Amino acid sequence: MSGTFQAAGGGTSGAQFVDAMQAAADFLGTGAIEINAYETEILDIVRRESVFRQRIDERPATGHPHRYFEQLAIGTGAFSDPRNLSPTPSSPTRVERPAMIKALTNQVNLTLFDVMVTQQQGIFSGLEAKDIEDCINGIIVTAASAYWTGTDTSLAAPTTMQYMGVLSQVNLQSTIAPGSSIIDGLKNMVARMMANVVFKPRPTGIYINPVLGHYLDTEAKATNIQLQTTVVAGVTVSAINTQAGPLPLIPDPYLPTATTSGYGFAAPGAGYGNYFAVITTEKLIERPYIDGGKGNPNPQLFRLGLQNTLQGQYVGVQFDTIIVKAPSYAHAVVAVQRPQ
Repeated sequence: MSGTFQAAGGGTSGAQFVDAMQAAADFLGTGAIEINAYETEILDIVRRESVFRQRIDERPATGHPHRYFEQLAIGTGAFSDPRNLSPTPSSPTRVERPAMIKALTNQVNLTLFDVMVTQQQGIFSGLEAKDIEDCINGIIVTAASAYWTGTDTSLAAPTTMQYMGVLSQVNLQSTIAPGSSIIDGLKNMVARMMANVVFKPRPTGIYINPVLGHYLDTEAKATNIQLQTTVVAGVTVSAINTQAGPLPLIPDPYLPTATTSGYGFAAPGAGYGNYFAVITTEKLIERPYIDGGKGNPNPQLFRLGLQNTLQGQYVGVQFDTIIVKAPSYAHAVVAVQRPQ
């Protein structure tokens, strides 16, 4: 409906009620009616993947909790008089390691009427499938950040519903102060790992925040260091030579920076942040999962029965955890202090 309304003083205001159809038109005029039209593709570059998840091992959990054994030492030898041998028995040291399984969920509700209208219009006909698929992607994105920063403090005796993040599990650490070389600091940490006479770590990659990657590239350029390149998950990345061989520098935007103390590191100075670099032996980072024996490591999607309102409900669920095996010698975290 359209028309004018009476002002309080008895006059007529210039404001008008405008019907919904007229408001939806871009232009109404003699010989022309212009209506809204949209591109058939929705601009969408939202992150839906985790490069870290793609590179670590996935395996069915042994139960709840997931359990495994770690060997910490072998039986040791001893020198003896060659003419009077007197060996002393020794035994290997093995310990049990348990980890509780965690749950992530996501849900999307689809109203029957709105879905049917969208399908009948035929413009965004694939939108229903896209939103259902993103119910799963939402779980993957939530997990991608929690792999690093999960707030739990124990694998065996949980204190929160989140994972115990990698930054909390790894306890071999060092800090690169402002003005110190990032490249030298990373290489020094790898050298310390390789110098271990008890264990034999084999680092395979260094995960970095992309901003730290920029600082590292800037340093390499300023010091005339030529970084190598390698291919990781179909993407070309830089690599640095270390005592463990060339290690790829893998950017992961979910790897955080911090301006306060945390993960065993002191707070950086004013105006600076801790940019974390995680040196990993990727074969020793696992994601045990529960799926009912189907062999599916990905989130599962369930469609609930239609409600009396004919509203469709889809629920995604993932049962898993993240375990950093040998956290004190096969992996390391380096905090690089640089300007925010």
